[in-house]
Amino acid sequence: MDAAAISAILGVAGTVFELAEKYGPEIYETVISAINQTKSGAGPTTAELEAIFAKCKADNEAIQSA
Repeated sequence: MDAAAISAILGVAGTVFELAEKYGPEIYETVISAINQTKSGAGPTTAELEAIFAKCKADNEAIQSA
């Protein structure tokens, strides 16, 4: 693995951690699902990405109001 690949992995990991802090641990399941869809060659559709965004936004609102 070269330096660029390691840097990319660390960047993604950092982003996932930031999302988990902001939206809660449920984001891990969402990210893993998106990664699995991408690996299978059937990446998430626009509707699925919009649903993920809506879920994250709702989760964040619930966390903020708690």
